[in-house]
Amino acid sequence: MKLRWIPIALAAVLFSGCAVMQQPEMAQVQSEVSWEDRQQQLGALKHWKVEGRAAFRTEKEGGQSGFRWLFSPNEQAFHLHGVLGAGALTLRSGPEGAVVKQGQLTYRGRDPQLLLLQISGFHFPVDEARYWILGMPAPGQPVSRLILDDRARLQRLNQSGWSLEIKRYQQVGMLELPALMVMRQGDIQVKLRLAQWVLEESE
Repeated sequence: MKLRWIPIALAAVLFSGCAVMQQPEMAQVQSEVSWEDRQQQLGALKHWKVEGRAAFRTEKEGGQSGFRWLFSPNEQAFHLHGVLGAGALTLRSGPEGAVVKQGQLTYRGRDPQLLLLQISGFHFPVDEARYWILGMPAPGQPVSRLILDDRARLQRLNQSGWSLEIKRYQQVGMLELPALMVMRQGDIQVKLRLAQWVLEESE
């Protein structure tokens, strides 16, 4: 059975965000952070959680979903709710492989990207997107375009056949993380509004 709405929904999990008021002192500290230092800070995040809303659009359809994304070195989990009225969906992946659950249906595979492709016929770069959502390119993958803003934050990125634009950042502790981002591939557009981040820098 193919779940035709899964590709877009899971692509979306890869974006409501309220803008957070920044302390003047914090903004000054962040403005002096170089791109290299920023990547090191973001790469040091070993455990994080973000919640928000995702909106998607294709040539023929569109929709919205709430989501929660948890990441740790051993497992990451996407939980979507209210996907086109289809209820909740969860994707978990780790060393043991990947599992997609939707209602009473369960799908298993060794690789999350391959599992999504087999279920839906759609490829989405799950591994790369977990870096994009932090505001950095995925390591080890070619980058055809990378543009920074005047604060040395990622603004535009082309990687793995997708284009990414980060439209707004928010202050989260000592870091600036995306609050609003748009991802595009062909006629697919996914907008992520990131409302709440929870970070832990060390294991």
